[in-house]
Amino acid sequence: MIQNDAQLHQVQADIQKLWRFLESARQTHGSVDYERLAAPYLLQIQERQQEVLDYLSAKPKPADA
Repeated sequence: MIQNDAQLHQVQADIQKLWRFLESARQTHGSVDYERLAAPYLLQIQERQQEVLDYLSAKPKPADA
């Protein structure tokens, strides 16, 4: 679960890495192999994106004074 903006940025960077990996894999794998390879990564992307949405949807915590 994302707890602060630094973690948010890290998750966003992680998602980008997964996207780039899958883009590359689409070029080097046949369709059946790609589907098997991509499935767990696509699930991970969905889960991480949901974490981002949950974090951004939550009410911001007040800054410490």
